[in-house]
Amino acid sequence: MRSLPTPTPRTLAFWVGAALLITLGVALGNQDVVWPALFLAILPVISLVAVVTLRPRFTVQRTIDPPVVGAGEPATVRALATVIRPSPAGMVVAEDDPGARLGVAHHARLAAAHAGQVTETTYAIRGRHRGRYTLDGFRIRFGDLLGFWVHTVRLPHTTSFAVTPAVVPLPPAAARAYGATGETPIPQTAISGPDDVMVREYQARDDVRRIHWPSTARSGTLMVRREEAAWDPSAWVLLDSRAATHPQARGDRPTFEWLVSAAASIGLRLLADGYTTTLIDADGTRHEVSADRSGAAAVWLDPLVDVEAGAATDLHLATTLMAQASSEHLLVALLGSLDRGTADHLAATTASRQERIALVMAPGDDDRPAFEDGRAVLADHGWDVREVDVSSDLARAWAPLGVGR
Repeated sequence: MRSLPTPTPRTLAFWVGAALLITLGVALGNQDVVWPALFLAILPVISLVAVVTLRPRFTVQRTIDPPVVGAGEPATVRALATVIRPSPAGMVVAEDDPGARLGVAHHARLAAAHAGQVTETTYAIRGRHRGRYTLDGFRIRFGDLLGFWVHTVRLPHTTSFAVTPAVVPLPPAAARAYGATGETPIPQTAISGPDDVMVREYQARDDVRRIHWPSTARSGTLMVRREEAAWDPSAWVLLDSRAATHPQARGDRPTFEWLVSAAASIGLRLLADGYTTTLIDADGTRHEVSADRSGAAAVWLDPLVDVEAGAATDLHLATTLMAQASSEHLLVALLGSLDRGTADHLAATTASRQERIALVMAPGDDDRPAFEDGRAVLADHGWDVREVDVSSDLARAWAPLGVGR
């Protein structure tokens, strides 16, 4: 729906004056006073017709650099307004409103005296909450030569902008010795040379029949042959998206947002360390990213821009899918709450060659017994459980877990 021009105080003064003159003329029976009154009343109407029919026209090009930022990071909006039809009044003011979540409205004066004139304006925005945004608030404001009307016109131009979850730098999670055989990824421990690509250092409980004497002689360290199958490090990140575990506060879910940020940070850390990483939520929605994929970081963050707390009541579907996967995985569970039922579901994913980590939102006093019960179950199945809250430093919570040590 198009907006209508707004009268200025001058217009209202002319109409009030016209009404008073007409009233005075009628009261005095003097028709000569009526003609000036009609002039005062009609002049703003003529200006209104001129404003509507002769309004200036512009084309707008808006870009945002960068088009995707992390929460709290700034971006620069650059708008180019080109005159298609000049303004009779000469002056046009532009307003670009990115919305309350990105910043305040930006105002700039546009050159509008001649067709083809270009005005460039820039301003900064900052997305403090993850999400996808559309900038569509570009307006121009102009008036008539006599100052009777102000007309604001919204230009149909939209620009997309995305804010990813806040990312916290984390210490490395390099693949480590794993399981009873102590095998590690070949690229990390193999000694160079065509004869040595399948050897590693001797470890306790290794069969002496696997000792590789030529490599031992060259390196001066006891070396053994590897198992034939190399291990490609992989990980699962479980995001607890159950709305019931994340109470609302002022229209937001602080615990859920903290866990989303943790999922973003941990996933990027694991990808950087060479893990093929899979994100899964309580609804069973999976998103796998290979560490060697081009733009892996952006691909990992993209679904976390939109993820929302859902109606799932337990983690059964997610843990069932995890249990069906290969056993050689690092499992990271980011939980809004923990009780016996949740622990039983997570325990079902356990296999002998998995490393298991759980970051759990600290419970209230009333929920503490259920939490301790669940933690005991997970501890019996080899899980390392840590309590966190929305004020916790993720890097501090992650580092002591022994990942990659």
